[in-house]
Amino acid sequence: MHVPDQHPLLKVLTERGGVCFLLGATDAGKSTLIRDMVQLLSIRGQAVMVLDADVGQSTYGLPTTLNLVRFSVDDQQRVVPHVVASVFVGATSPVGHLLPVVVGCRRLMDRALALGFDTLLIDPTGFVEGPLAVELKLQKIDLLRPTQVLALVRANELQPILHACRQRADMSVYCLPVPAAARSRSPAERRANRQERYRCYFTDLVRVSFRLGDTAVWGRWPQCAGRDLKGLLVGLNDAYGYCCGVGLLSGCTERTIAVDLPRSCSAVREVRLLRFGSVALDPDGNERFISPRQW
Repeated sequence: MHVPDQHPLLKVLTERGGVCFLLGATDAGKSTLIRDMVQLLSIRGQAVMVLDADVGQSTYGLPTTLNLVRFSVDDQQRVVPHVVASVFVGATSPVGHLLPVVVGCRRLMDRALALGFDTLLIDPTGFVEGPLAVELKLQKIDLLRPTQVLALVRANELQPILHACRQRADMSVYCLPVPAAARSRSPAERRANRQERYRCYFTDLVRVSFRLGDTAVWGRWPQCAGRDLKGLLVGLNDAYGYCCGVGLLSGCTERTIAVDLPRSCSAVREVRLLRFGSVALDPDGNERFISPRQW
C-alpha cells in the first residue's frame, strides 16, 4: 500500500469523499496507487469510481480509449471493476489529440456525476514535463475541478503544475514519493503491452457494413482512394456519443463503411456514429500511426 492507512488524504476521502486527480510521470506508480486506494476505500464502504484517462496504457479498457469504472465488493471481499462508459480517442498519446482527450474526460466526469459516487479517482497519462504537458494538465484540472490533487514525485518534474495548484483555494495538494519498487518500462515494453491488449480484443472477427444513411461519421473521415488505411481503428459510438466497441477498418465507399469487429461485440444495433482513429493495426497487433493530416 503506497498510501498509509492514516494518511490525511485517505481520512478526508473516507469521511467526505471527493474528486482526486493523480499526478505523476510515466512509470511513477499511479495505476498501482489507484488500485490500492480503490481496494481500501471500497472495503470501507465507499462508492468509488475511476476515470481511467491513460489512452496509451489503459488499466481497464482498450488502448486509445478513456474509461469510467465503478466497483463492487463480492462475498470474498474482492473488489470487482465494471466499465460503465467509454470514449474513443483513437490515439495512444494526448499529443496531437488534446481536444478529444479533454472533451472525453469532461464527458466521463459528467457521466460519473450523473451516476453518483463518494470518491472519484482520476488517472491521467504520465505526460507531465514541458510547456505543452503543463498546459494540458492545468487545463484538465481546471475543467474537471478536483477537490484533491495527489502527486507522486521523483524530483522537480511536477513543480510547475503543483506550484500553480497550491494557489487554488478550491483544492488541496498532497505529495508522496515515487515508490522504490516502481519500475520504468521501455517504449518497446509499452508497445508490447498494447499489442497484447489488441490481440486479446480483436479475436473471432466478423465484418459489418455500416450504411451512411443509417449512421454518420463524427469528425474527419479518410478518403480511402490512393491510401491503404486497412486496419485503422474505428470507434463505434452510440446515439449519445459513448463508445460501445472498437473495430478495424476494412474499406469504405461514399455510402458504406466496412469494419471488422469482435463477434462478442453485442452493441452493433446501437451504433449511430463512427469515429476514425489515428492508429492502424496489422494482423499481429502491431501499430502503425496515421495522422489525420495525411488523409
